[in-house]
Amino acid sequence: MPAFSMTCHAAIRANQRGITHQMIADLLAHADVEAPVGGGCTVLRVSRRRLQDGDIRADLSSNPDKLASLALVWSDDSAEVVTVMVDHGGAKGRRYRRTH
Repeated sequence: MPAFSMTCHAAIRANQRGITHQMIADLLAHADVEAPVGGGCTVLRVSRRRLQDGDIRADLSSNPDKLASLALVWSDDSAEVVTVMVDHGGAKGRRYRRTH
């Protein structure tokens, strides 16, 4: 599992939301959707289309269906995970999804 740094906030939120370090590592390794969210941060996601690829699915250690619903905010300035969340598709998570 690749090493990554997390803020205290990210560690607390991951624990509260049942997001494991392996899920975060898989998301960082396979993220294909990026969007700036301000403050030198970028949201990272793995698209459902990418998760349909058999090679990617075989490489994952975590549940692909759960991984598809996760969003991770990465700080480019401090090179660490700022927070992680489960995106349920509602208005609150709209900021972290790519606009079409």
